[in-house]
Amino acid sequence: MHFDSRGCPVSTGSTTAVAHAEQALWRMLTYFGTPFDDLDAALAEDPEWTMPFVLKANTLLSAAEHAYTQQALALLEAAGERAARGGANDRERAHIAASRACASGQWKQACDLWEGILVEHPRDVAALLAAHLFDFYRGDSRNLHRRAARVLPAWSPELPLYSHVLGMHAFGLEESNHYAQAQEAGMAALSLDRRDPWAIHAVAHVHEMRGEYEQGAEWLESRREDWVPDNGFAFHNWWHLALFHLEQLDHNRALALFDEHISPNPEMALQSVDICAMLWRLRLLGVDVGDRWRHAAACWPQQTPDAGHYPFNDFHAVMAYVGDGQLEEAQRVLRAVEARARDDSSPGHMAGEVGVPLLRALLQYASADYANATEGLLAVRERSFRFGGSHAQRDIIEQTLLDAAVRAGRKPLARHLLNERLFTKASSPLTQHWTQRVS
Repeated sequence: MHFDSRGCPVSTGSTTAVAHAEQALWRMLTYFGTPFDDLDAALAEDPEWTMPFVLKANTLLSAAEHAYTQQALALLEAAGERAARGGANDRERAHIAASRACASGQWKQACDLWEGILVEHPRDVAALLAAHLFDFYRGDSRNLHRRAARVLPAWSPELPLYSHVLGMHAFGLEESNHYAQAQEAGMAALSLDRRDPWAIHAVAHVHEMRGEYEQGAEWLESRREDWVPDNGFAFHNWWHLALFHLEQLDHNRALALFDEHISPNPEMALQSVDICAMLWRLRLLGVDVGDRWRHAAACWPQQTPDAGHYPFNDFHAVMAYVGDGQLEEAQRVLRAVEARARDDSSPGHMAGEVGVPLLRALLQYASADYANATEGLLAVRERSFRFGGSHAQRDIIEQTLLDAAVRAGRKPLARHLLNERLFTKASSPLTQHWTQRVS
């Protein structure tokens, strides 16, 4: 029997193929470069090994887009064919089953299957990464940190990729409101690998949630050389930096970062989400963003099967269409999400619980029906976590609700809701802006 560098059994006897897969895993965890070339190199060494196909599929699935999911299904079909010919062990066959469940929209089942792999192989970082990402997409903050916690005792600093397990744990702790522990885990990860964008990102989230906007901006600026060069995750850390400047009402700096680093040439929905989220926040503050909404709207599909694939993305697509004045296109997205809500999949459940009512409220807001928009947003805010995203990302719902309540003449309600913000961000210029509006 053969093993990888963490003791997980592999069905290939090629140490070179395993080394290429190891490099691909590092890229998947850090976003430095693309893992596909490494995985192709692994397959060149052993065309019958299933794990390179699975890792390719998981990379595509992590984009949470319909087109990439279809490509992943084709790769998993190829993996299944090789498994049937004997090119997989039990662990690898379990990986194929988990990724197939994910590709079919059964994200909860997929996470349970990845968890089963981790029970037997707690150092299987591929299973941990996949489950971690789909815990995030499902809004499962409990497992976002506890899943990593359950395997950490099996790890040690000398094991390859250990720092990235700490980075995942740090982000999960932050999303579970354990800020001191999250910062400690993030810094521990960075002491082992200072170029871990997820750990840097986790600490940035801690600063965001504590209202430490100046420290957060300084944190990202001071480590720029660690997370910027040739990194596919950099656009999101740039978004966080712009968010810290927006907390200071430094609109000009936020827009400069947007134009230079966030907006150019988005290739994935994950990037378009950040584009729309920043423009919508600026809109709520009354900032003229010119024709930037037109560029943002051009990035989104209006119809199924693309629209309706993942309601969190659809929410941001509707922002883009509303921002650009394309209300009919926004209605098409809503209809796609309504259709998705009728199927028995994880995104379907998200669509029914959060997506449909949230998009309806957003369209009421766009039509200046602020009274009904306020009621709709108020009704969905407590369960909005169920369609994924981070606390920082979902804060856009809270700010939209504040604006709708003020415009609806419900300032006592807006003031009541704003009181939550005073616990962590009482002194920020953005909070003072909202305080003036609701007073």
